[in-house]
Amino acid sequence: MRVTSQDILHGPIGNTLYRMTVPMVIGIFCMMAFSAVDIFFVSMMGSQELAAISFTLPVTMMLFNLIIGLSVATSVMVGSAIGRGDHDQAARLTTDSLMFTVVLTLAVSTAGFFTIDPLFRLLGASELTLPLIHEYMDIYYICFGLMVIPMVGNSAIRATGDTKWPSILMIAGGLINVILDPILIFGFGPIPAMGVAGAAWATAGSWVIGFFAGFYLLYAREKLITFSMPPFDVIYRHWQKMLKTGVPISVANMMTPAAAAALTAFVAQSGEIAVAGLGAGNRIEVFSLVIPFAITAALSPFMAQNLGAGNLERAHESLVLCVKFILKFQFGVFVIFVGGAWWLAQVFSTDPEIVKVARIYLWIMPLGLGFYGIIVVLNTAFNAQHRSERTLILSLIRILLLYIPLAWLGGHLFGIPGIFAGATIGNGIAALGGWYYYIHTRPQPST
Repeated sequence: MRVTSQDILHGPIGNTLYRMTVPMVIGIFCMMAFSAVDIFFVSMMGSQELAAISFTLPVTMMLFNLIIGLSVATSVMVGSAIGRGDHDQAARLTTDSLMFTVVLTLAVSTAGFFTIDPLFRLLGASELTLPLIHEYMDIYYICFGLMVIPMVGNSAIRATGDTKWPSILMIAGGLINVILDPILIFGFGPIPAMGVAGAAWATAGSWVIGFFAGFYLLYAREKLITFSMPPFDVIYRHWQKMLKTGVPISVANMMTPAAAAALTAFVAQSGEIAVAGLGAGNRIEVFSLVIPFAITAALSPFMAQNLGAGNLERAHESLVLCVKFILKFQFGVFVIFVGGAWWLAQVFSTDPEIVKVARIYLWIMPLGLGFYGIIVVLNTAFNAQHRSERTLILSLIRILLLYIPLAWLGGHLFGIPGIFAGATIGNGIAALGGWYYYIHTRPQPST
């Protein structure tokens, strides 16, 4: 049964969040799995093609994080309007958010299209790899605008409390991408082999399906798209609000890849074998984050609607419930990883040095996942309060003042185990500090 606004505002908190979270768990897990399959097909073409796709990942991740920030901003604004019972305003905000994102993605993709060569040369791509990068990025930039409805539109749908259909669209998009990948990359029947370009067209194909399906849900079912045109100053105000909320979230999200890059650089001082061990450990660990990410995807519209309706204590209660669950869940994951570290590491490699580093990683880093989960939940709360600048501040403090410096110091003192321990301690201090700040600044009911 679909979760309604009445459930979010008046239903049992735990049960409602559970019903909203389960579809997102399935959707996020499938997206991660499909992404791994996507890379697998590309790797079958050869090392040069895999290198080309690897060069594109930082750029596409930056673009993805940009849209994520705008998506969260849309979810928060629309959720707040729905919580106030103002569906017309929710439709206006959804429409204006989509228009703004389309305009922005067109500008970004145009700039990106004409700067492929200098940008990727700066990243270290060789003249042999650049043509392959062009094959992928030319198509990616041309079709980038099609990502708007699947990403921003899905956030607007989630703001209503419906996490089932956004999850279905995520699964369908990923599945279509996986089906199209081998057909377009290697050719099938009358369809010629397109190589790296085929991988880009497969991604674009999944966006097309998501575009039309998302538009139908937004327009026909949710009534969240309106074709009436208010004075431009109204639209401009909404665009300003979206930027104010979305940009800090986008920048904060970009801090995570920056932290991963720093950790890789520190480990790389012990050699490429150590980096391979880090990569193996990280690939295992990342799947344990599906639950926290799914919980926060459900928590965001839940808090936004309740804050919009003035249910401040209910919003706070939901956050506390999520924090308690994530801490218990991630500690359980940590115990499993510690007990199965040797076997799990050997899934990715039989090289004893790689297995050793991966095992050390799984003995230490997952302990910090509970702390990281708290930070993600706190960021969700700040975003729902329309205070995304706090999300950015917490992320900057965590990464630049704690995570990276403590990982460096740990590595300097104790080698690879010290790097992982320092990063974990950084997450712990950031989580405790963030929680203290949230408790002392959260909105209080008027007396």
